[in-house]
Amino acid sequence: MARLATALPGLFLAIAGFSEPQLPSFVWQLGLLLIVAFLAFASWQEVLRDKLDWSIHKRNFYRRMQARCARDWSELPALPTEQAAVGFANELSKDLDLFGDRSLFRWFSLAVTESGAKTIADWMGNWSPVSQIVDRQQAVEELSNQRVWRESFWDAALGFRGCDTSPERIAAWGESPGFFDKRTWLRQLTWIGPIGVLISIAGMVAGVLMGQASVFSICFFAFLGAVTINLLLTVSIIGRIHDLFVQIGNANRELSSLNALFGLVEKLEPKSTLLIELRKRFFAGDIPSTDAIASLQRRMKWAGIQRNPLLFIPYWFLQLTLFWDARVLESLEAWKVRHGKKVSSWIEGLGQIEALLSGAAVSDEYPAWKYPTYFDVSCRDLRVTDLGHPLIPDPLRVLNDVEIAESQPLLLVTGSNMAGKSTLLRSLGINTVLGRLGSRVACSSWTGPNCALASSIRVQDSLADGVSFFMAELKRLRSISDATRRHQTSGGQRVSLVLLDEILQGTNSRERQIAVEQVLDQFVQLGALVVASTHDLELANCPGIVKVAQVVHFREYFEQIDGVEQMRFDYKMRSGVTPTTNALKLLEMVGLSKKTQWPG
Repeated sequence: MARLATALPGLFLAIAGFSEPQLPSFVWQLGLLLIVAFLAFASWQEVLRDKLDWSIHKRNFYRRMQARCARDWSELPALPTEQAAVGFANELSKDLDLFGDRSLFRWFSLAVTESGAKTIADWMGNWSPVSQIVDRQQAVEELSNQRVWRESFWDAALGFRGCDTSPERIAAWGESPGFFDKRTWLRQLTWIGPIGVLISIAGMVAGVLMGQASVFSICFFAFLGAVTINLLLTVSIIGRIHDLFVQIGNANRELSSLNALFGLVEKLEPKSTLLIELRKRFFAGDIPSTDAIASLQRRMKWAGIQRNPLLFIPYWFLQLTLFWDARVLESLEAWKVRHGKKVSSWIEGLGQIEALLSGAAVSDEYPAWKYPTYFDVSCRDLRVTDLGHPLIPDPLRVLNDVEIAESQPLLLVTGSNMAGKSTLLRSLGINTVLGRLGSRVACSSWTGPNCALASSIRVQDSLADGVSFFMAELKRLRSISDATRRHQTSGGQRVSLVLLDEILQGTNSRERQIAVEQVLDQFVQLGALVVASTHDLELANCPGIVKVAQVVHFREYFEQIDGVEQMRFDYKMRSGVTPTTNALKLLEMVGLSKKTQWPG
């Protein structure tokens, strides 16, 4: 409104001053001054708006970093790029809280590009060879020591927040067919009007110079005809051309941010193998990626004049005379032919760097955590000291030592309700996934094989599919068995780590004990490392289980607080079968326990 209030009086005074000679000269001068002030206000407001948007995004980013450290999930909303990771969710990810609210991805990912989010999700969900993980660890460690560079990278990446385009859309445009590739006739048609305009203007000039009014008149009507052709074509195809401009970025913040990110990567002087290889991508063409994107920016500035209200009249003059949008599009198509195929490689490399930067942030924030050390598959002993769950806040995280030896490949976890059995299983699983990302993991040391993961922790029945809970669990166990067998028969390159939480609850206790023993025996025979929780204390005494299992437990204790007995847990894992149970005590505490009085 301030700009409008400045412009209208200025325009009125300028027109009045020029049209009424009897008015003092300062009237039109004041009008011009107000118009200049309007233009200055317009430019100043755009600059301030960009600075304000950037400041808000940066404030939100650092709030997010603080919330990550505190595990304050209310301040950790999903990033826009998280939607790109939805397709990677599966049963394992549901068991271990890999995606969604309060998940590993939500906490770990700082990716602002879809490519970065997909890279993180892909690394999380898929087993990788030790050599690849070691390369990631080295790159993460190198970046963890470059906090200033990381912050510069994230500052530049903030330019993509709230934009109409994304690096992936630019890459998609770069690999798409050209607009005129199958419309040669349309390209030729877009030149008819401009050529007609130029010829008619030349004819009008010649008519004036020769004093031939008839020549001038003919050329003038030809000029109007050429302009009409441009106008009709503009109405027909301008929408599709402008959609392409939006996809590429309309010149300003999106491409500037992308070029800034590429520039930071090009200036990086990496020592780790993976970063060296990623950086090479940005120099793979005949010119560096930054020069290519800068060239694209210049072309998009030409396209951007159609969105600038100050250039409304010049734009339409160029459009009706030269068919400006088509000329800009031809320039963009020429850029695409030269550089378009390289953009996807640049964006993919940028995504991998974002994944490594997310790991570097974790490693920088938790220097006491350790990188896993992976042994050859010939050694199947898994040893972890001070294992904790990375998504639990630091003051509440309880640490435990875990050892699963090849001679005792089954860790049988007993204990009371809510004592920490499931958390132990998830701690092992989620740290295994965190290790795949090349990050430090929540422990003091981690040595063992590079495990493939499988789990049965959260199983749901399906009323729509007519599948009971028990049958759903059997199907899950069968799929785990098949995967474990594939790992065993694929040259021995993968050891399966199988996490089982209270399996086969949907049957009677006697059959359940026999079935669980058979399932555990099958996984052990397939060479898996198995961690299984159970309430069935008799299971720990089965002869077959005793031979291959290390039995541990979690327990509860009770305290009197203000005269009320309260149940407490220390979440510490101890050797042997649990000596306590708490189901009846919990019934009493919630008011469901009373003396049984059956009728009759």
